[in-house]
Amino acid sequence: MTGLGDKFGGGAWERGPACGLPAHYLEIQALCDALGHAAQQEMTEAIERGDAVSRERAYGKWLGVRGILRAIEARADEWTPREWSMLERIDWTHNQFRFPGIEAFEDVALSEPGAI
Repeated sequence: MTGLGDKFGGGAWERGPACGLPAHYLEIQALCDALGHAAQQEMTEAIERGDAVSRERAYGKWLGVRGILRAIEARADEWTPREWSMLERIDWTHNQFRFPGIEAFEDVALSEPGAI
């Protein structure tokens, strides 16, 4: 076991009033480093096999993981225009990303998944 379950899985965690992502940067960086390194190894293996699809998939994983750290660091100088526009769609009062097009459903009553 990696300790990941002990660190994050199923705990009775509570968010403090001054708690934010930067307070957890080292933990998030360790996760991103591990997942990013795995993606780099997957890329290398795919290149050695001549598997372009798997190479691109692994590269996409690596870019996504790297993007998480850039967002936490508020590295706006490295964001693409698309990343910038999507990050602007986060409703920080609810800590929720507002998917493009969701405005069409603003008048629809909310329900829980599986509710009848």
